[in-house]
This record gives sequence, C-alpha cells and structure tokens, in this order.
Amino acid sequence: MAWVMSSWGAGVDEAVLTGLREVAGPELYRRNAFRVTGLPVDVDRPTARRRQQRLAAAFKVGADVDGLGPAVGPEELRAAFDVLLGDPRRRLVHEIFGAWGAPDDCGCPTTTHTEHDRAVRAHAEVLDMDPADVLALAMDGRVDDRWATAASAWTKTLRSAAFWRHLHHRVEQLDDRQLDAAVVEALRAELPGVLVQPVLQLAATAEYPAPLRKSLADWPVPERDRDRLVEEAAGPQYEKLEAITGELHRLLESGDIEGTVARVHAEALPALARLEGLAPIDRHRRTATARNRIAVALNNCAVAKQGKTGRYEGDVKTWLAEAEKLATDPETIRRIHENRDGFVGEERAIQEFRARVRLLERTHGRYAAVQFLRNLLSQSDDEALTTVVRQMLAELNAGGLGYRPAPRPAYERQGRRRRVLGVVAVCAVLLVIYVLYQAFSGPDAQRVDVHSRTLTDNPPAGACVAEAADWRDGNSAVSVVDCAEEHWAEVVAYLPLATGPAEYPGVEEVSRLATFLCAEKLAQFSLSPQTYDVEVIYTGQIDWDAQDPDPNYATCAARRVDDKRWKGQAMGAGSGNAQLAASMPLTSREGILENPPIGSCVEVVQPEAKWDEKLPIVRCDQPHWAQILGYRQVTGPWSDEAAVAQAANLVCLGLANSQQVPDGYTVTAAWPPWWNEPASPVHVACLAHRDDDQPFSGGIRQ
Repeated sequence: MAWVMSSWGAGVDEAVLTGLREVAGPELYRRNAFRVTGLPVDVDRPTARRRQQRLAAAFKVGADVDGLGPAVGPEELRAAFDVLLGDPRRRLVHEIFGAWGAPDDCGCPTTTHTEHDRAVRAHAEVLDMDPADVLALAMDGRVDDRWATAASAWTKTLRSAAFWRHLHHRVEQLDDRQLDAAVVEALRAELPGVLVQPVLQLAATAEYPAPLRKSLADWPVPERDRDRLVEEAAGPQYEKLEAITGELHRLLESGDIEGTVARVHAEALPALARLEGLAPIDRHRRTATARNRIAVALNNCAVAKQGKTGRYEGDVKTWLAEAEKLATDPETIRRIHENRDGFVGEERAIQEFRARVRLLERTHGRYAAVQFLRNLLSQSDDEALTTVVRQMLAELNAGGLGYRPAPRPAYERQGRRRRVLGVVAVCAVLLVIYVLYQAFSGPDAQRVDVHSRTLTDNPPAGACVAEAADWRDGNSAVSVVDCAEEHWAEVVAYLPLATGPAEYPGVEEVSRLATFLCAEKLAQFSLSPQTYDVEVIYTGQIDWDAQDPDPNYATCAARRVDDKRWKGQAMGAGSGNAQLAASMPLTSREGILENPPIGSCVEVVQPEAKWDEKLPIVRCDQPHWAQILGYRQVTGPWSDEAAVAQAANLVCLGLANSQQVPDGYTVTAAWPPWWNEPASPVHVACLAHRDDDQPFSGGIRQ
C-alpha cells in the first residue's frame, strides 16, 4: 500500500517515518522486535547483544528456544535485533507497539502502562485472526467486536498526556543524539494512520469492503485524513477500473457493441461495486467519476445499438436505463435523457402507426391493409416512413403483421431536429389511416374474445376495450373500439403462466403471478404507475391444462388509475423481456389476490413505507432489498396499531423460523392502514432482508 508522508520534513524524523512504514499493516504486532525476541521494551544494548549471541548459537545447533514469538526463524531474529541494536528511532517505534509492563523509573501512573498494554493486546488479538475469517464476516455485513474494542483502547491511549510524556522519557533514556522532542511530535502526527492501516488493507482486499471501511470511524483518525487514507488504499482499484473503462472505449470503437456491454457487466460493474464499498461516491469524487465513465460507456453502447438495429427496445432500453442509474455528472444525465426522449418519440409514433394497420388488417382483411400500404408507399418520399411501410408489407405478405414493434428505419440520423421531423411525418400518416379506418368500419364497437382457448384467436395487443363493465362482467368477450375513440382500457400483452406440465397452482398464486407479470409489462412499455393500473384475466382451474400449457396465460390490459376513459394509444415501444421493476402494493383490499407473488422481491429499502402504495417489485435474481417470504392473515379487534404490530411481527417470526431464515437477516412485517376497519381482511406481508439493509441478489435460503 502506498504511504503518503505527513507535513513533517525529512531530517531527524525520516527514520521514524521509515520505521512506521515498515510496521504498518496486518503484521504490526507479529513483526514487533520485542515480541519476536522475547525481550522487555526497556532492555539495554549489552543485554540485547548477549541474547542475540545465545539465540544464534541455539539456532546453529538446532536447540529449542523458549520465550520467542510464534513461528520465529533466523531471518526474523536478525531483523528484530537490527531494530534493537541499530537506529534508536526505529527502536522507539517498536517500543510503542510492545508490552510495557509495570512502570519502573519513568514516573508514569500505573494506569498509563495498563491502558497502553490493554490497547496492544486487544489490537494484536484481532490482527492475529486469520484474514480469511475477517473477510468472511465482512461478506455477511459484519466485523468482529474485537475491532471496536481495540479502537476504543487505542483512542483512550492516544488521548492520554501521560502516554506522550512516557515517550519523551524514553527519548531521554535512550540518550542518543539522533533523538529529540521532534521525534515524538512526528509520532503524534503519524500514529493514527498507522493504527488503521491493517483494517484498511483488509478492506481493500475484501469482496464486500463496506463493513470494514465503516469501522474506520471507531479509530482516532480525523475525518479528512480518513478519506485520504481510504483513497490511498483504493488506489489499485481506481487504476484497475480506469484501465477497464479505457478498454471498453477501444472495444466499442472497434464495433463490438455486445462485447463491450458483456465486459461492463462481467468486469466493470463488479469492480465498481467493490470500489464503492471501499470509497463511496458521496465522499470520494474520484469514485463518482469512475462510475460516470461506465454510464457513458453504456449510453454509447445503447446509441450504437439503436443506430444499428433501428429499434428502441430490448437491449437499447435496458442499457440506457442502466446508464441513467449509474450517471453522476449532470451533463451525462442530460444526454441520456435526450437520447431516451428522442428514441421514445420516434418509436411511439411508429408503433401507433403499426397498431392502426393491424386493426385495419383484423377488421377488413389482409388485402385491404396491403392495398392501403402500397398506395401510401407510392405517394411517400420520406425515407423513415418508406422503410416502415416496406417492413410491414413484407410481414403481411408472409402471413400477417406480427405483434412485435417494427424496426425504426436505418437511416443516418442528423440530430434531434431530423428525428422530430420523422415523428411529425409519421403522425400525419396516422391521421390519414384514422380517416380511412372510419370509412371502412364506422363508429360501432365490435365484441371480441380477449382470452380465447387459443391465444392466436385473440385480437392483437393494442386493442382498446370500450367499457369497464365489459371487462368485469366475468365474460372475456369485450367491446373493442378504435383507440382514437374514448375507451376504458388497452390490451397490452398476453403472457404465459406455465412453461411446462404443471398442476394448477391455486387461484391465489396464479392471480399474484399474473398481476406481477402484467405490471412488469406496463413497466416495459414505460407506462407510469402514477397514471396506469393493470387489469388481468387469467386461466382458472377448470381451464388449466397440465399437458399443454399454451392456454395457461394472462391477458394484460392497462387502464387509468382514476378509471376514467381516454383517447389515444397508451402502448408504445417495449423493452422486450427486460426485467424492470413492477409497481405493486404489498397489501391490497382485495386480500392477497393482487399482491406480488411469494418469492418476488422489493427492489429498494423502504424506511417509511406505506405498504398499500405501489412499490418497486422485481425478480429476485436482480439486486433487491427484501424477499417476500409469504402472507399471513391476522384477526382483531385491536386497541391500537401497536397491538397490530405485535400480532403481525409474531406471525412473520413464525414464518421466518419455519423457513429457516439464516443469520444476518431480519424479517419485517408489513400491514395495511385499514387494520381498524372490521369489514376488511388484514393480510400481513413478511419481508426478509439483510440486517444492514444492503442489497443482495438471489433468494433467501429456505
């Protein structure tokens, strides 16, 4: 580890600084000259020399020697006696970390030596631990309590005036012209940094360094110096991450977009996570800069991929979202938002265009749609529109328009103005299609089944449902209208609930899974949870097919949160199968049918959560704060909310014990605010999360 010299000059205290560099680190006490030789700290030179001669003779004939430190060999002894018999300034450094014993002629109070030796013993004990054990505890978010004990003992010692008077006394006793009061002042400035070097070096090697780094606050080091020492310890990690980001730039310049992103996820992000655990961005600007460079790389990959494929979906949307989360520089954030807004505007216009043509195909046949597109193609000189129309004609000639978004035309972009002009051109076409559709079909709604036995018999995603009553009457046949007319909901997707033979999981599990998948789909279409809610039709037990899972699916629709009707298409460009957070409450007045599935996870910590409001729910293979262990119903009446909390915590504790939640995790109970309404069932969600509320990936062991 690099050592930065203090403001003290070279000269008289250069040897002191050299001695401190030599001992700083996890072997601070194991290499102490007095511990190695077994001699007291006030030993005189003749006695030390005689001891050296006897030990050398014993080692030469292979005799056993008592009173030496553990695993001491000839080389360790030679280095130790070089300290004791050489430069007295280096010896004084070793005296500080040796056992002083009872006061002799130094005039110290007995407590001064006692407190010093207690600090040495406590610190030596924790440093004698196997580093692997220290790092294993850190992976669980903990540090051994003995670190705090050692820090407390050394803090008390360094704040003792008697301790520093003792060192001045030792300078006088050693009686060497190389020693004076300046040496003690040099030690006063540098000792705190030496004491934290061991835990810093261990933190720098840890996969999860945050617990060890946080323990630095226990030591008597000023906050400013602590930040400097942390950055010194993180130096190799900074250099490694800077080298990786340089390679990312060169790889992307070569045209390997997927390879660049693969290295971001395989190398850059894990290295960043370790670095942030050691040197967090809120205190270290260099860390924030490193994080922003990764955000720039992901943004550039997204732009390159969108330019190559012409689509704002899947990887492009995912990479931009990742870049936005990582970015720390305001200019980088602005550019990411500008790219996203431009892509979304283009894709929404094209997607709405496709939806209109799909509706024309479904209501009036493929021939009518083909004829319309051919006429449009013969009249258009817009390259963007021409590319879209040709793609749609190819799909129609192959058998029909698919349900996935059309690719955006692969024309060379000429800045934001060129994109906006393309969107305006497509929107003008939408008006023509609307007029043509009205001429074909008239204003009357058409009833269609949106949850047929065969999924292909359903209308395509993008169909708009006229009335809430049609959807909620228990019949999956609903009135579908042109989305330009007022409507209550829009069908956005059909999602499978089972991928292989399986018995019916039960209505609660199917309902929760269907609701979660549909809410996830709304997120993939960038539909704001503040504006839209999901409506779901899912397969019941009678229709569930354990042999052929094709009929086991959910029909997902989006409606307004306020349940009002609206005009226009809500569904825009999707992000494919990107695992975005679904917005769902943990408690619902519908009981537990509309809660997230058991085993799904709450993405971020909820310090003051209102559990009946929408929270970000993700699949547990993504980083998350807590896993939903299950739901339990509690019954009142209760006198106050404290009684509810007691009942909720009790049932969640029982669930945690039955599922063997491991040490290091806490189970939190979430109950609804309507606990005092007798007509409403009170279901409690039980959440398992780390004691330190840090994110983790994967499920809790059960």
